[in-house]
Amino acid sequence: MNSLPARTLRVSDVNNYIKSLLMYDANLTGICVTGEISNFKRYSSGHAYFSLKDPGGVLKCVMFANQFRKLDFMPADGMKVGAFGNIGVYERDGVYQLYVDNIRPDGVGALYEQYEKLKQKLAAEGLFDETHKRPLPLLPKAVGVVTSPTGAVIRDIHNVISRRFPGMPIILYPASVQGSAAPGELISGLMQAQAEGNVDVIIIGRGGGSIEDLWAFNDEKLARAVFNSALPVISAVGHETDFTICDFVADLRAPTPSAAAELAVPELDALTYTLGRYEERLTAAAKNTGEARKKELERLNAALSVNSLAGLLKVKRQLLDRNEGALRTLSDSRIRMERLKLDKLSGQLNAYSHRDVLKRGYALVRNGAGTLVKSAAELKAQGSGSVELYDGSVNITVGDN
Repeated sequence: MNSLPARTLRVSDVNNYIKSLLMYDANLTGICVTGEISNFKRYSSGHAYFSLKDPGGVLKCVMFANQFRKLDFMPADGMKVGAFGNIGVYERDGVYQLYVDNIRPDGVGALYEQYEKLKQKLAAEGLFDETHKRPLPLLPKAVGVVTSPTGAVIRDIHNVISRRFPGMPIILYPASVQGSAAPGELISGLMQAQAEGNVDVIIIGRGGGSIEDLWAFNDEKLARAVFNSALPVISAVGHETDFTICDFVADLRAPTPSAAAELAVPELDALTYTLGRYEERLTAAAKNTGEARKKELERLNAALSVNSLAGLLKVKRQLLDRNEGALRTLSDSRIRMERLKLDKLSGQLNAYSHRDVLKRGYALVRNGAGTLVKSAAELKAQGSGSVELYDGSVNITVGDN
């Protein structure tokens, strides 16, 4: 049986002793500890309790109300900060912790704080309100894209729009999307797109990245330029989980650049189908209006024939004339308006038709499988094919000459 040590201490004695050691250790006094805030809580007393963590460990922290009130920002979970203070012991629980006198954002934490401040400022001014959001055009004459000319974004947008609506013009307004010069170049691209008047919807964006990579799209001047744009703007910055100030002020936010392209233009096949349905409805409406008019006239004539009084007959005839004129005017006006809508949409659709190009003397060349041929070498390799002209197609055989 082991004997008890010569000296017996209470728990409080041990904790007080360790506290005194830490209090007088110069390496643990007046230090700055960097890490990520977690489990942040502030109680009604004004005191704040949280932990600082990094990949190697966790340190408990406390900041009392009189010090916390001096901060010019609100700490939150996930912020990277530097916490200034002294290491001490909380005797009741027997744990050591950092007694914090001041906190400063560190690295990404500082950027996050700037982001939140600007977001709150612009939201208070109403720049994010839905009442300011403009609708996108049903069928744009062209799509403007403000982005890097060398990134994957412009290629993805070209691929999606070409698939959905072949022949739709896409105009690139090149700009840097990262670095100190990026906000100014993005603003210049927006202004140029509006000044030229060649497009009626704009996509602005870039691919994914860190908060530093996307920081140009959190610029206040760029946010106000997007908000004040005379043309609808679709923001497509980063991936689906990334949000920038530009996303909030734009008329529409797309989760990716490819999604922005899908939102900017309709599908040509779907639009063609819709036009056909409009024409069917217009024809049916005209027919129904004519039949309704005829039945009304028959009803009025029958009513007049039953009544033999000359005075009543005269009144009914006058009423008939007025009704007939009103019905005719209403029907003609409706048919005229519907035909104008149909002509406008048909004209826009015909503007993208390849048959108008063939009519000017051009031709489409296909190989034996019916696929469009883009080079002479490809056609020679096939040996035969066909040429589509405006008024028909002819088969051809290709030789070496």
